[in-house]
Amino acid sequence: MILLDTWAWIEYFSEDRKSEKVKEIVENEECYTCAISIAEIAKWCVQNGKQSDEHINMIKKDSTIIQVDEKLLQIAGSNYPEIRKLSKDIGMIDVIIFTSAAMHGLELVTGDPDFKDLPNVTLI
Repeated sequence: MILLDTWAWIEYFSEDRKSEKVKEIVENEECYTCAISIAEIAKWCVQNGKQSDEHINMIKKDSTIIQVDEKLLQIAGSNYPEIRKLSKDIGMIDVIIFTSAAMHGLELVTGDPDFKDLPNVTLI
């Protein structure tokens, strides 16, 4: 079971060789997505002239959405300083996504180099 971060979904919607890797994962694995990625995908759609409803519906069809609740946010905030020691450029939204995967025992799949030194992360 894996959690696809925003970067992975954007690759999924693109037409390059990395998109094929993500499509294979979506087709063969039980996938999850942190709800905060929905906001990032909507932003990406607007910036790239794409229909956000269409893309978000695809994500909801192909993965289970993990809701962002108070407990997740508190843990992410508490762990932020330690995670920044491992990855000095990682931002709070990425820490929330990483924490979401960790809390649910999921491997995080991404291509974002900010995650490269964190445990249970697969970089594409």
